[in-house]
Amino acid sequence: MKTNRILAGALMIAMMISLLLPATAPALAAEEYTSIRSGSVASGEIVTIDGYFIKFDILNGSNAARVNIRSAGYAEMNYTIIENQYCIYYSGLKVYIADINESSGTIMMDILKPTSGGSSGPSSGTSLSCSTPGQTALAGDKVVFPIVIQNNNNEDKTYTLSATSGTGWSLRFTSGDKGIYKVFVPKMQSSTVNLEVSTNAATGVGEKKITATVDDKNIDLYVHITSINQSAEVTTKVTSKIASIGDKIYYDVRIKNLQSKENIYKLSATGLPENWYFRYKEDISSIEEMAEVVIPAAGEKNLLLEIVPPNSVATGDYNFKAVVTTPEAQQIEKDLMLRLKSSVDMSMTSSKLGYSAKPGEAFNIDVYITNTGNGAALTNVGLETKAPEGWLVQVTPNSTNSIKAGQTQTFRVKVTPPGNIVASDYDITIKAKSDQATKEKDYRITITVDSYIPYIGGAIIVLVVAGLFIVYRKYGRR
Repeated sequence: MKTNRILAGALMIAMMISLLLPATAPALAAEEYTSIRSGSVASGEIVTIDGYFIKFDILNGSNAARVNIRSAGYAEMNYTIIENQYCIYYSGLKVYIADINESSGTIMMDILKPTSGGSSGPSSGTSLSCSTPGQTALAGDKVVFPIVIQNNNNEDKTYTLSATSGTGWSLRFTSGDKGIYKVFVPKMQSSTVNLEVSTNAATGVGEKKITATVDDKNIDLYVHITSINQSAEVTTKVTSKIASIGDKIYYDVRIKNLQSKENIYKLSATGLPENWYFRYKEDISSIEEMAEVVIPAAGEKNLLLEIVPPNSVATGDYNFKAVVTTPEAQQIEKDLMLRLKSSVDMSMTSSKLGYSAKPGEAFNIDVYITNTGNGAALTNVGLETKAPEGWLVQVTPNSTNSIKAGQTQTFRVKVTPPGNIVASDYDITIKAKSDQATKEKDYRITITVDSYIPYIGGAIIVLVVAGLFIVYRKYGRR
């Protein structure tokens, strides 16, 4: 009985010891492995060797360390190891923990590889992998494949990226928010790039293959289209525009019927501020407003969406949507943006465009300059004049710094024709100039003489005739 109890206790102790050992592999003879790296590492440090990435972390208060091992050829694994124990990673790597010093945060370790038998670990060269090589989507959706490029070479490499599908889909590689076509990967390290696949709304149901190529390595990826997303495809040439207050703004909208039957699509817009007006037209010269459009099977139609903000609108950015409603009552929306800035325009008026004057006598032309824009001021406003030679023209005031929107500035132009000028019609040109706009007008000036001058001329003629008559009477008969 006593002997049986001793054997049972020994067996219990052996079982407890076995539970403390990592369950990844049985202990192997020391001569089967060769050390390739040994020494002290800090907690949190990553050791890179022969294509393996090994991270060591001290588990505080447990006299144990967490060891994370990953490589291009095998799945990532985590192990918890106490002092004087080890783990074996896919028979290709053995990690031994000799000592754990929590106070200094260091670990004494030894990394070994098999000398015979077992796996030789990750192969050299380049390998590609994707955690989600097959994805489902609706027609028209965007799908993203994360591709891991593992450089197992002993030199840094810059890889060229390309992709094909034969579907007509838009394919591009990205890193962050940037499109890329090359990527640099240091030796014995990996880099992840995303392959963005923009499917087409016209794509039929079923599995489609995309092949991503990194230099001479290929990886096949798959998208299974589960259903057609919509019966129409709606596109716009430009989604954001900048215009001045008071302008009419036009957005090009193209609707493509994806079905094999004629369809009627309703047209609308949402998100517009109060008192804004919109309408769909066939072209810019059309005066007819469209509430719906008929598109034949597999056909398409180009339309204009006209946006008219009120003149009282404030400057700033405005967001709204063009909406096309299918016969199935599905609403297809396109986000649009409009940035409105202050408008500037000028009007130039006078009470009349024709004036009468006498030689040498001055007269005034009042010119009214109005800022007919919205928001912004006219700046450095003044008049330039062009008159016949010898005429004197003076402008008051010479100029003004600014005219605010809706305000008017009066300029007085004093014109003095020469005193010896003959009676006739003459032209004077007045141009209003500012930093933002110019206007120009021509004025007709009619020069007249005093009414007694013709009488004096007539009297002189009468006297001359009378004198001739007297001379003729006195001397004419001899």
